[in-house]
Amino acid sequence: MNKKQDFVVLREVNKDIKFDPIYIRWGRNNCPKKSSLIYDGYMAGKKQSLKLGGSNYLCLPKEPEYTNLESPNIAKSLFGVETDINGFYPDIANKDASCAVCITENKASILMIPCRKSCPAGWNVEYWGYLMSEGVQTTEQVCVDNKPVGVPGGDRDNGDSVVYLVGGMCGSLKCPPYVNGKPLTCVVCSK
Repeated sequence: MNKKQDFVVLREVNKDIKFDPIYIRWGRNNCPKKSSLIYDGYMAGKKQSLKLGGSNYLCLPKEPEYTNLESPNIAKSLFGVETDINGFYPDIANKDASCAVCITENKASILMIPCRKSCPAGWNVEYWGYLMSEGVQTTEQVCVDNKPVGVPGGDRDNGDSVVYLVGGMCGSLKCPPYVNGKPLTCVVCSK
C-alpha cells in the first residue's frame, strides 16, 4: 500500500472512535452549556519577580492531594494568579483568577484563535474573551473569559503572579487592520 491508501484505511478504522477534547476555561469556575466540568480551581503560575519557574499557567484543583514527602529545597514555586484589569472589569480587579477544566462531548478538536470573537464556519464557540499574559516575565498567553469571576475571598492584591490584557503593537504587526495598544480578543472553538 502507498501512503494515501494507508491514510484511507486509518481514517476508516478510526471513524467510530469517540473524541472528547479537554480544555481550560480561564477566568471562570464553570463550563459552557455544551461542555461538562471535570473540576474547577485556581489559576497558578510563577511569581512575576522571580526568574525561576515554569512559563505556563496551571489550573490547580481546590482540593490538593499530598504525600509524606518533605523537601527543604524547593527550587520552583507556584503562586495564585491575580487579574490586573482596573477600569476594564473593576469588579474583579486584583482578585485571584479562577479556572475550570472542561470536556466537550462528541467533538474532535479544540482551537484557541487569537484576535477573534467568532469561530470559522462549521466550528462552535465554547467561549470568547481577551488574551492575557504576565507583564514582567515570559509566560504563555491565555484566553480569559469575557465575563470573568474571581475566586471567593481572593481579593488581597498580593502581586505574586499577575495577568494583564495583551494589546497588539504596530510595527511588524500590520496596522490597520490591528489597532496599536487595543486589547486583543480571543475565542475557543470546538468541532
